[in-house]
Amino acid sequence: MIYRLIAISLIIIGTFAYGLYSKKSLEGQLDVKNQVNSVLTKFPQASFENLDGTTFAIDQLLSDKSLELTVVHFWGTWCAPCEAELPDLLTFIKRFEGKNGVKFLLVATNDEALKVKKHLKTLALAESSSIYWLLDQKNIHRDAFGTTRVPETYVFSSDKTLLRKFMGPQEWNNPMFFQIFSELTQISTRKL
Repeated sequence: MIYRLIAISLIIIGTFAYGLYSKKSLEGQLDVKNQVNSVLTKFPQASFENLDGTTFAIDQLLSDKSLELTVVHFWGTWCAPCEAELPDLLTFIKRFEGKNGVKFLLVATNDEALKVKKHLKTLALAESSSIYWLLDQKNIHRDAFGTTRVPETYVFSSDKTLLRKFMGPQEWNNPMFFQIFSELTQISTRKL
């Protein structure tokens, strides 16, 4: 009987300790005050391609005075973590639909337009004014941004300053992300 109580006590203590560790770890990942772990400080020169093969007018988008945040997300159809993360990211992006100030550039790296289009059909996406589906077939821009592995996400302010970099797949359905993006929007609209 005493051994059962000790075992149950150890399980409860272990569960509690793991919960505290997980919470601390998640808060560290989502802390807006964290330094950006990147050499990149400003939006680099870029010339992305649309899925139809035309050049995307990135300069026109970035010069829009109503733009508060530009989010660049590198992913690929060949990347299992990217595919797993994409539905949650798209659900997260829907929260910004109708808000002209936040735009999402979803850049498929080292990928083909046909494969991307085929993958997007499986997701049954509705039209969105917040999302631009782009290509970086030869990893030119991926290298310019300093992306070492996908998925990676960059958040830029209205003056093209890098505010935040998310490395690896994220839990976009976590309510803390919406709070972080609200704070980043407030930071972006101030004079930096």
